[in-house]
Amino acid sequence: MGDNRFRLHLVGEWARNLVNNPILVEAVKEALNDDNILCWSTDINMKLKGSPGFYSWHQDSTYSGLEPSDKVLTAWVAISSSKKESGCLRFIPESQHKQLPHEELPSEANLLSLGQVIPKSKLDPLLECNGLCEAELQPGQASLHQWKCVHSSGPNTSDYDRIGFAIRYMSSDVQNIKAVCKERATLVCGDPGKNWEIEPKFSVEYDNKAWEDHRLSMELERKNYFQNSDVKHFK
Repeated sequence: MGDNRFRLHLVGEWARNLVNNPILVEAVKEALNDDNILCWSTDINMKLKGSPGFYSWHQDSTYSGLEPSDKVLTAWVAISSSKKESGCLRFIPESQHKQLPHEELPSEANLLSLGQVIPKSKLDPLLECNGLCEAELQPGQASLHQWKCVHSSGPNTSDYDRIGFAIRYMSSDVQNIKAVCKERATLVCGDPGKNWEIEPKFSVEYDNKAWEDHRLSMELERKNYFQNSDVKHFK
């Protein structure tokens, strides 16, 4: 699916409504302790029934360049049931306090584009000390995790599709400190700040203008995210 599974709030009414859901936005404002909220990006997370696809143990902060990281979080909204058997999100509690090293081990089954994974020597002590928490969700429920929180998800061994919608929220004073170009973000509420070009709202969903704005935003994100990498596109 590549780019077409990202930033769907720029083209589809259903996705825009999820990003702006008042209950979710209030939870985000409380978690970030800020009333000025932007949406950096969104993406569909889909594992078909019986899929071997997985997300390795990683931190969202590793390549994004978004700082301060404690002003960024991911809201993971369940579209279908997300259970242990279907590969729900797993978190390591108290893991958000330090940026850990990652190595790149790309594979077809790893749904992370760069195959980034925390080395076993760093991961095992965390798991032994803090354990893990499995975030099983019913459709319509959501979990929030901080940008440096270590998390993963396993393959879908169930007989149903596991579909989620990840929303990357941040305070408007967050910057991309590794940016080679100024990116775009969507204003959710409050003051947009000066660090991001604000994405326009579409008038007609899925029309050519909406997809052109989507293309421009994705192009800028890819330039920053994949700089100095042979990989240039998301899975």
